[in-house]
Amino acid sequence: MKRSIFFLLLFLVSCAPTRTVDEKLAESLEPLRQKFAPDKRVAVFTVTPEYQGRVLVAKGEVDNPEARREALALLVSASGIEVVDSILVLPDPALGEQTFGIVSVSVGNMRSKPGHPQELATQVQMGMVVRILKGEGGWWYVQSHDKYLGWLEKESVKLTDEGGVEEWLRAPKMIVTDYFGVVRERTDAKSLPVTDVVAGVLLGKGTRTGSWQGVYLPNGKRGFVDRSLVEDYSDWKRSRALSEENVIETAKLFVGVPYLWGGTSAKGFDCSGYTKIVFRLNGLELRRDANQQATMGETVDVGENFQELKRGDLLFFGRAARTGRPERIWHVAIYLGEKEFIHCAGRVRINSLDKDAPHYDEERRRTFVRARRLIGVSSIPEVG
Repeated sequence: MKRSIFFLLLFLVSCAPTRTVDEKLAESLEPLRQKFAPDKRVAVFTVTPEYQGRVLVAKGEVDNPEARREALALLVSASGIEVVDSILVLPDPALGEQTFGIVSVSVGNMRSKPGHPQELATQVQMGMVVRILKGEGGWWYVQSHDKYLGWLEKESVKLTDEGGVEEWLRAPKMIVTDYFGVVRERTDAKSLPVTDVVAGVLLGKGTRTGSWQGVYLPNGKRGFVDRSLVEDYSDWKRSRALSEENVIETAKLFVGVPYLWGGTSAKGFDCSGYTKIVFRLNGLELRRDANQQATMGETVDVGENFQELKRGDLLFFGRAARTGRPERIWHVAIYLGEKEFIHCAGRVRINSLDKDAPHYDEERRRTFVRARRLIGVSSIPEVG
């Protein structure tokens, strides 16, 4: 019995160095992860080394061929042995040429994992182009126009190739500019719906018939929408002016829309999804999350009593950086002037930083971290 226990302990001790080596090799890949995917919300680098007997296998996924090459070279150098390459470079080669999709539902829900019960990460709207990275069951793993990653139901997109994307981008389109609407089968308000639409949706442009505009969806379905709800997309783009007045007018359009974690459409917003749609409808694409938006534009010295703020500035709330503790941003709002701001918290609403105001928000005053200015700034990096 003692002899058996001795050999068991000897076996367990002999295994320990292998696990330590695996951990050290995994740690050696961290600089590459920081190089190629410092933000896992917008880039893929999940390479892990694994010993299978005496063979070292590199497993995982990347979205950059150079990341695979460097990871393999590093593992060979660190281990001193040949490495078996099991790293998948996305898009999955099994997709062939069809590595793009055009969203064909009014609002497509991108989730953190494949499956309806999974967390809503973000949303994409009809007419937007997404990059297809791989598939699993009834879901596509996609990257949206603003680089955000998530799982989108296959029924939500029309699968296509680069040629199909170019054809869609060149086609005359209409953009929905009102809060909500319906595309119908005929020029009759009582005819069957083809789809619902919300502000920001893009539709192919058909023939106008009286007060109805003929349109078609990215999947080819056709119908008619009330002309008052849409504008010619080319004309609309030329008319966009990122001004204080336009941003505030758009922001107030959505007052009362309920909060929805991961929402970026009039069907429901989270705080950064709300600021994102407001600025998109004025010609500027923001990054997805509040802490990402907090890196855009210029820093504003707000003054002792917020007197240096301008209308349309973005206000960021959370926890300020302190010694040994980094800054953490978890909320964003749009400044309206006179210490008022509009944001999505429970619903889209207007609150104040003025302690004497009836709609004063003590929590936001207490957690205010800083402000950023996007309006009138000469250069803001493109998103996507």
